[in-house]
Amino acid sequence: MIAGLVFAPALVVSIVRRVRYPLLTSLPTALALTGFVVCYASLGLFLAAVSASLAAVCWYVLAVRR
Repeated sequence: MIAGLVFAPALVVSIVRRVRYPLLTSLPTALALTGFVVCYASLGLFLAAVSASLAAVCWYVLAVRR
């Protein structure tokens, strides 16, 4: 959970600076984090699900920006 909360702001910097990551990097990462969100939510770990979803949204933004 803490890693997600630290990782998301670091990705926001990449979004603001318009850094472009390869699609084969950003999309699989976003999909894997989405899987984590589902797993965390099903286990009742909602704060962990929120932090993972923040990071996933950032990776989706970076993937779409390609």
